[in-house]
Amino acid sequence: MLSLPRVVTPAGALTVRTRLRLSDRDAVILRELAECLSRLAARDLAERVALGDRHTVADFARRKRELTALTSSRWAGTITRGSNDQWELARRAQAAHIKQLAAEIKAIEQRLSTPVGGRDEATRAKGYPTRRVRAAKQQRLQILRARAAEVAADASAGRVHVVRGSKALLRDRLHLDRSGRSLEEWRDRWWEARNRIEADGEAGKTYGNQSLRVGPDGAVVVKLPPTLAERHREHCDRFGRYTLDARCRFAYRAEEWRAQVEAHRAVGYTVRFEGGRCYLAASFTPAEARPPMGSNDESPMASALSGGVLGIDQNVDHLAVWRLDAHGNPVGRPSRLDAVQHGTASRRDARVRHLCSELIRLARRTGATALVVEDLAFGAGRERCGWSGRAGRRFRSSVAGIPYGRFLSRLVVMAHRADLVVIAVDPAYTTRWGAQHWRRSTSTTRVKTSRHEASAIVIGRRGQGLGARRRAEKAVPRGKTEEAGRSRVDAHCRAGTETHRPAAYDSGPGSLRAQRTADGPEDGARDAPRRRTPTALQAAQHRSGQPAGNTSVPVPRDGWTPSPGSVREQGAGRRLEGCTHGVGVSTSG
Repeated sequence: MLSLPRVVTPAGALTVRTRLRLSDRDAVILRELAECLSRLAARDLAERVALGDRHTVADFARRKRELTALTSSRWAGTITRGSNDQWELARRAQAAHIKQLAAEIKAIEQRLSTPVGGRDEATRAKGYPTRRVRAAKQQRLQILRARAAEVAADASAGRVHVVRGSKALLRDRLHLDRSGRSLEEWRDRWWEARNRIEADGEAGKTYGNQSLRVGPDGAVVVKLPPTLAERHREHCDRFGRYTLDARCRFAYRAEEWRAQVEAHRAVGYTVRFEGGRCYLAASFTPAEARPPMGSNDESPMASALSGGVLGIDQNVDHLAVWRLDAHGNPVGRPSRLDAVQHGTASRRDARVRHLCSELIRLARRTGATALVVEDLAFGAGRERCGWSGRAGRRFRSSVAGIPYGRFLSRLVVMAHRADLVVIAVDPAYTTRWGAQHWRRSTSTTRVKTSRHEASAIVIGRRGQGLGARRRAEKAVPRGKTEEAGRSRVDAHCRAGTETHRPAAYDSGPGSLRAQRTADGPEDGARDAPRRRTPTALQAAQHRSGQPAGNTSVPVPRDGWTPSPGSVREQGAGRRLEGCTHGVGVSTSG
C-alpha cells in the first residue's frame, strides 16, 4: 500500500557561512584555541564513551566542573553537551546498523530458501540465478551474521565506537596510495578535521553569545581560556577577550542575522579550517514573522494545492519537471534541468543550490504553489537495493551519485522562504505507471514524452491525492458503447451535405451497411458468435456495396442515387466511397 503524501516543513534553524581573512596574529591565536578546545573535547568524549549507559547527572556535573577549571563555564558547557550529543548519535547509528543487518540477513535467507532459478509463489521470493551466486551469498550470510552478533554485543554492553575526524579519513592513513594524498597532505587534513572552535549561543546576552561574539559591525571577539589569555595578554583586555583584526561579513541572509544579534537572541558560531583557510558559520533560529500557511481555517495541504503543483522526477543526470493544474492535468510541455554531479564538493553543493533556485523560479513563473518530490530511501542496503550481478552494482553506483538528502533539505528551506510548499510522496511505480498511462497520450508526432517526464506527472498527481490513471477505466458492455457512438455521430454529422456522411448505423431498407442482429441481451459477451443462429450472421461486404440478398432500392445519399450499374464490383465501390468524403460524384454518362 502506498504511503500518504506529506508536507515537508523546515526545521526552523538556519546556518550562514563566510570566510575570515585572518592576519598572522589572528591565525596563530585561533589555531592555538582550536587545539586547546579540541584536546579537552577529545578527552571528555573518551570519558563519556567509557561510562556508557552508567552515565548519571552527577557524572555530567563532575565533568563540567573539571573543564570549567581549565577554560570557562560556557566553554565547558559547550564541550560536555557536544560529547553527550555525539554519544547519543552513535547509539542511534548503532541501532540503525543492527536493524539494517537484520533486514539484509532476512533477505538473503529468504532467497536461499528458494531453489536456483526458481520462485516461491507464496512469498514471491526469487532464487539466485546461478549456483555460483548462491555460494557467494552463503558466504556473505555468514559474514553478516558474525557482524550482527558483534554489533549486538556492543549494544547490550553500551559500547560505541566514535572517531574524531571521521573513520574514513583514518582508513586513508593506511592506504595513502589509493587515497591520492601524500603524508603531509593527510596530516593537514586530519588536523583540520579534528580541530575546530564551537561556541553555543545564549539568549539575553550581548549579541547572543558570550564565548565568541560577532557584532553588527562585523567585529569578532573571542573569550580565551586562562592559559592562552596569559600567553597573549598584550593583545587581550583584562577579561581575556581578544578582538580579531579580520571582520565578518555575511553575503547571504545578512539582514536576518543582523536582526538576530541586535535583538540579543541566541546565535551559535563555529570556526573551521579548510584547505589553509578559515571559515565562520553562524547558526540561529530566526523569529517567524508571517503566519503559517493554512491559518485561515484551511489545512496546509489544501492551501498548498490550490494553485497547482510542479511534479519533479529526480534522476542521476537531470530533473524532469511538469506543471499540473489544480485538477491534476498537465499544462504545456515539461522542463528538463541538468544535474551534473561531478567535481569538488563545493561545486556539487553549488549545483544543488542552483537546481533549487531554478525550480523556485519555474514555480513562480507558472503560478504553482507546491513542489512535489519523491520520498526516496536509498539506505535500504545492498541486498534490498537493486539486484545482484553487474547490473545491480551499476544501479547502486548510480543511486549513490544522487544527492537526495542534501537536495531535499536545501529545497525545503529555500521554498519556505519563497512561500512555496514541498510535498514528499511514495516513489513506488511512478516510472512504470507514467509510461503506461501518460507517455503515449502526451506525445506528439514531433515531440515524444520520455518515461521520466511521464513519471513527473504521476508524482504530481500523487501529491494532489489523485490516481495515476487519466480517467476511470472500467468494462462497458458492447451495446452501451454502440449507443454512445451512435449518439455522437448523430450530434456531429449533418445529413444531406457533401462533407458529412450520414451514420451507417441506420437499419432502414436503404442502409448501405447491414446492422448486426442478436439473439438476446448477451450478444456483447465474448462467446456470442458461437451462440448466434445462422439467421443472425450477415454476409461480410464493403459498406459502399449492397448487402447480399437485399433487393430494395437504396435511398438517396449525399444528393446522389447510385444506379445498379454504378457498382459493378467491389473495387469500384471502394473508389466511390473514397470520393464521397469531400467532393460530389457525378453519375451521368
